Amino acid sequence: MAKASCACGQTFDAPPGDAACPGCGAVVTVAEAKIRLTCACGKALAAPPKLAGKRVLCPKCGEFVQVPLPEPEIDFAPAPAPSPSPDPAPALPSPRATEFRKPAPGVRARVAAAPPPTNDGWRKYGRWGLAAALIPLILSVFTPDDSPIQRLQRMIERDEALAKTLGNLEEKSKEEILVALPEQRIEGALHSRHTGAHWLYALLSAGAFWGLILLLYPLGKATSKQIWFAGLFVGTIGILLLLGLQWTAMYTQGTWIRGRGIIVILFYIIKFIGFSYAAADDPSNGFFLSMLGFTFGVGFCEELCKALPLLWHYKKTQSASAALDVRGAVVWGLAAGIGFGVSEGITYSSDYYNGISTGGIYVVRFVSCVALHAIWSATNALFLWKNQADFDGIGEWYGWFIPLFKTLGLSMVLHGLYDTLLKREMEVGALLAAVASFALFFWLYERTVREEARFAPAAAGAA
Repeated sequence: MAKASCACGQTFDAPPGDAACPGCGAVVTVAEAKIRLTCACGKALAAPPKLAGKRVLCPKCGEFVQVPLPEPEIDFAPAPAPSPSPDPAPALPSPRATEFRKPAPGVRARVAAAPPPTNDGWRKYGRWGLAAALIPLILSVFTPDDSPIQRLQRMIERDEALAKTLGNLEEKSKEEILVALPEQRIEGALHSRHTGAHWLYALLSAGAFWGLILLLYPLGKATSKQIWFAGLFVGTIGILLLLGLQWTAMYTQGTWIRGRGIIVILFYIIKFIGFSYAAADDPSNGFFLSMLGFTFGVGFCEELCKALPLLWHYKKTQSASAALDVRGAVVWGLAAGIGFGVSEGITYSSDYYNGISTGGIYVVRFVSCVALHAIWSATNALFLWKNQADFDGIGEWYGWFIPLFKTLGLSMVLHGLYDTLLKREMEVGALLAAVASFALFFWLYERTVREEARFAPAAAGAA
């Protein structure tokens, strides 16, 4: 209700819109009541009731200000007489209702119950130490290395018996060639084809990065047990789900179906993902098609796989105060990316490196690439914390698309750009994309932590 004044001098309460004056009967237009608030810079602001519980930008200092929720109105009118068929009494509001409001049917906006701001101490600068993981990638870009084909050709030229054994290389598979070589490896390769050394590298990488997270990054509301779970889940079950999605997407290629409904729509969405993977793998495609493929195929599917633990957490948590804070979400994201990167390193080593590659590629894969996956996943975590309310109240399956792309979009593009530049043999460009990924994460981390600290007092008052 808002206060209205008539020309006859009568003042009365009425809802916004046209209302009749109780004194003279004249029609009076009642303006919508504004919510008054004051920014920290001293600027007095007024916001319409539809923005209650949301943040508005102060035109003076440029900072976001939390619009308080309106005080509930108390009706002192006598209770109506009970009807013969009374409606069921409404349920008492749950704790979740004090932390959510409904701006539209089926969509609940979360009032994040942020913790009081804490001082990260030396970790505020120490967490930049994660960027040291890029050193192996930098060295590999600027260090020339003989290709495996060139090293194999030198072996064949020096050994006539080996040349007769191998015969025409084009008629033999990679496995047949490597098994026929002395020690089952090309000269210069660090390991034989059937070594198990990459499992040791995986354990060392996982342990080192886990310790680095505990050392450099505050856990917030997270625990070390939780981040281990996030990493193990993504590195095992998440990878299996990803492989299943890839297989299904590739199986749909060359198949067309007709009709309407959710099954048909999902079929063509998965078919588009399969097309994207094919576009990424096709060496004849130019930059644009390769970028499209790596972004909407590889980038989307892998970043979605790494985001599964946090999506599950924020979707199932019934209370905003029980949800992970910014720091907790970030360490979950880092752990999920590490689990994915280590698992990917095992696969790449057994398929592409063992018996073929020199030692440098193992360091790049289990250090730089693992860290890069962790950075992309932690960037998703920051956006998921900011957009967590978008995942509440999703009823239809298509309601997931916009929140997912808001959360994964930046990492998808950076991931796709990095892979595309590597495919096009633009190693320096790929290195710059990796550096940009780290720089954007560090900047977003500081910005989001400050946003959480500014939001804490208003959230506590709303709760």
